[in-house]
Amino acid sequence: MKNVRRLLSIILILLIILAPTIASANSNDFTVKSKVALLHFNPELGNVESNVNKHKELTHEALENGANIVVTPEFSTTGYCITKQQSLDGLGFRYPYPELDEIRDLAIAYKAYVIIAIVEISSDSKVYNTVVTFGPQGLIRTQDKRSIPLWHESGKIPFDVIPTPYGDLGTLICADTYSPDWTRILALKGADIILTPANWWGRDNQEQTWQIRAKENGVWLLVANRWGYEYDTQYGYECYMNDAPSVAINPDGNILQLHRAEDDLEPKDTILYQDVTVPKYRIGTKTNLTYSVMERAPSAYTGIDSGYYGKNAGYPQVPGLPAPGDIKIASLAYKPSFSGQKNISTIQGLWAQKTADVVVLPGLGVTNEPINSGNTGWNTASPWSALQNFVESNSISLLVTTVNERTGNDFHQSLLLIEPGKAPRLIPQIHDGLNFKGSGNSPVVLDLLSARIGILTGHDALFPETVTSLAKSGIDLLIISSTAGTGINYNNILNINYLWDINSLKTLWKVRTNETFHLAASDWTGNGMLIKNSGYIEDLKETTDTNPVEVMTVNTGSVRYKYLNDYYQYDISTLTAPNTNLENNILPLIPSCKSVTP
Repeated sequence: MKNVRRLLSIILILLIILAPTIASANSNDFTVKSKVALLHFNPELGNVESNVNKHKELTHEALENGANIVVTPEFSTTGYCITKQQSLDGLGFRYPYPELDEIRDLAIAYKAYVIIAIVEISSDSKVYNTVVTFGPQGLIRTQDKRSIPLWHESGKIPFDVIPTPYGDLGTLICADTYSPDWTRILALKGADIILTPANWWGRDNQEQTWQIRAKENGVWLLVANRWGYEYDTQYGYECYMNDAPSVAINPDGNILQLHRAEDDLEPKDTILYQDVTVPKYRIGTKTNLTYSVMERAPSAYTGIDSGYYGKNAGYPQVPGLPAPGDIKIASLAYKPSFSGQKNISTIQGLWAQKTADVVVLPGLGVTNEPINSGNTGWNTASPWSALQNFVESNSISLLVTTVNERTGNDFHQSLLLIEPGKAPRLIPQIHDGLNFKGSGNSPVVLDLLSARIGILTGHDALFPETVTSLAKSGIDLLIISSTAGTGINYNNILNINYLWDINSLKTLWKVRTNETFHLAASDWTGNGMLIKNSGYIEDLKETTDTNPVEVMTVNTGSVRYKYLNDYYQYDISTLTAPNTNLENNILPLIPSCKSVTP
């Protein structure tokens, strides 16, 4: 197995280097192409007949213009500001949804896939927020919204994909994309294209969340939003939706289209068309070369199923957390040199008279020369003794960076944690790198006087399950010391997203705080970030080569109330199942590996 991994690592490195050249060849030799139509329109509140007629008109237009897949906004047959009783009194549809027969017939006639978001009434008269998918053979399946509902039921249908000639389709409704779990489950089940009906208005950077969901899973993500204005009489608020964005995002996390009705001279119904390409090797398989899918370490994710912070139990907190209070965090940004002494001088020069409880340095922020951790007393030699002295003399409670660690013949990247009065701690990276095997251990959690802290390498932070596990453990602060950034922006079908361009990496750091904690990060490209969270990003400071040090005071009490997902057992089974993507789906692509037994 070790030799197989080595072979795969070489192949993946070559893919990173050669991808732009390969992708510039005739893409038809490698990909299947489809056209997706996003119906960005304004449903009339409470007028089902009018809305269904508009669906038929717009769907027919899209199919006539060559669309293979059509997606509508959330609650597109009813409008958004409706009530449970109104749904039961006539706005809701019941299986097999005869009101949509003519749209079903369009899907059959054009051999297309049409995704319509409705209010559904179940056989036991419960109300669900549902998406219905029709295809060339008629009704295929439904999917219910899972995220915290206001007045309808939370869905129970397992997430699954729809095989098509254009790739496996997954559907998620609006806020189900906010946390990473449901997108991840669809990716693990083989999704190539995720289609999202939405009523997500505002300019709250929701498209950044969607970019990260696409990139960390290596999938297309296309969102059909809406426009218009409604007033919610049940909860007493206005819904101005002309700023709601419909977007098309490729598997590299790049926005190819973004449309808001208020950007037009006059808001109007619009159809957005997006050409989508999926590599042929992915069609009908679970094969996914994306690093943060391929190299998952499910043994590290058991904390996901802790039961804390979920609605079903009343959002219980983890017991035994440190008493809440203020903590001062700092990020130092610089590009580490090969000289340990020079890096120590840089750290000391940047710090000057500043004070902080927690300091994060870039990955390999002291030296890239390996530490031989088998040699006792390694930490008493330069430059490590100087780093320990820096922590002690500046009354820093915790300093974090990463190092290359060698133990016998084993080489890997590790977190280095330095605390005053204690021996340094080396904690191996959880996930495999391109040239080393990860530990597969649970992420590290450390308690200070007023904060529970989770600590990750930059590559471990690319895996959403790792961060969710930490959130479920009650962390107040996530520290990321990173070597995952790059100045190169690969944008092609072969990119495995092992290294992230710095803009994407900074977006990732922001989106990670959706699970409610503060953040301190620094990457070896000379970029870092501090985030104060209180259920949303309250304050954000970036560090760069021109602004290399930032310090921020955060209060841990503001992140103690987290609203995280509940799971059914079939969700947990998928999220924590042994990782067979490499052996079952990747190695068979390589002729020389087909006969290798791992």
